[in-house]
Amino acid sequence: MSALLGSARGVRVLATSREWLRVTGEQAFPVPPLAVPGVDSSDDGRALDHGVAEYEAVTLLEERAVAVLPGFRVDRDNEEAVARLCRRLDGLPLAIELAAVRLRMLSLEQILQRIEDRFRLLTTKHRGALARHQTLRAAVEWSFGLCSPAEQVLWARLSVFAGEFDLEAAEQVCAGAGLAEEDILDAVSGLVEKSVVSPVQRGTTMWYRMLETIRQYGREQLAVRGEEALLRRRHRDYYLAGVSPLVRS
Repeated sequence: MSALLGSARGVRVLATSREWLRVTGEQAFPVPPLAVPGVDSSDDGRALDHGVAEYEAVTLLEERAVAVLPGFRVDRDNEEAVARLCRRLDGLPLAIELAAVRLRMLSLEQILQRIEDRFRLLTTKHRGALARHQTLRAAVEWSFGLCSPAEQVLWARLSVFAGEFDLEAAEQVCAGAGLAEEDILDAVSGLVEKSVVSPVQRGTTMWYRMLETIRQYGREQLAVRGEEALLRRRHRDYYLAGVSPLVRS
């Protein structure tokens, strides 16, 4: 592609990718998850406003639900459950579509009760779908497979952060066997480029966060590596020591 763009100055290429193509002149436009309703200050799961049906994630859920459950509509009786479900699924289109399929046999409340085991719950047998689009697990595993070994290790270890974290916290908590502290910066950068980790500007400092779906998969990988107890202790000790100026968990 670099050769093509270099020899044809007027050519423009529009491409979709999980990460940068790394060609001269490239400009990236991140595509965030679908917008989801917020919650009120008591954080008890109630919708923040009355325009729940106007959110992208809710619209997608309703459209896909109608296909398997004719007559389904988002209304006052179910809007809080719909909003909670869209938030729990991080506004991820594939997760929402797979959840809508389950409405053929489960109610919204039953899906919410089982959402902690989302990788088992969110599956489909649609014959026309790509293999990685038939289950939420397959989609996340596909992304995991695109990561370098260092990025995979860091993905698993970052799962101990329930909320936002900064680079210093990542370096202090996640460095160790298989991942040197000086390699954390490049590994974080790689995960950001692959949309596994999202950057969040807080004043003069860049913080980072993982969607709950991504984090849950990381926790599984951390357990497989036998490092969960160790990383949880490191996380605890780091914040108890008061090193970080801001704890988000």
